[in-house]
Amino acid sequence: MKLVKSILIAALGLLSAGAFAQQNDPVAGTWRGTSKCEVKGSACNDEIAVYYATKIPGHNSYRFKMDKVVNGKKEDMGTLVFEMNYAERTLTAINKSARGKGYWTFKLTGNTIHEP
Repeated sequence: MKLVKSILIAALGLLSAGAFAQQNDPVAGTWRGTSKCEVKGSACNDEIAVYYATKIPGHNSYRFKMDKVVNGKKEDMGTLVFEMNYAERTLTAINKSARGKGYWTFKLTGNTIHEP
């Protein structure tokens, strides 16, 4: 999966002080890209993903609100907290559910995040 960061500026003429503060943060902001299904024959599908990353103050963590776009409409996929390893430029999270644990890792390269 590869997502590209896009800072949404003045599309509706709305900016907050928080938006300006996050511009120098390599992770905080809106990430949009294509999520490719790598397990053919499974329930997953290729889709557009939109992630909203917010820095958690006082931690090396980010809260990602994650959506997918289906038939032109956003559908909530949930929220995960990612730990940032600044030295390796990686983000990691664990998703716990009734179906078990899911492990997420992204690599930050320039203005993209992708699976390492």
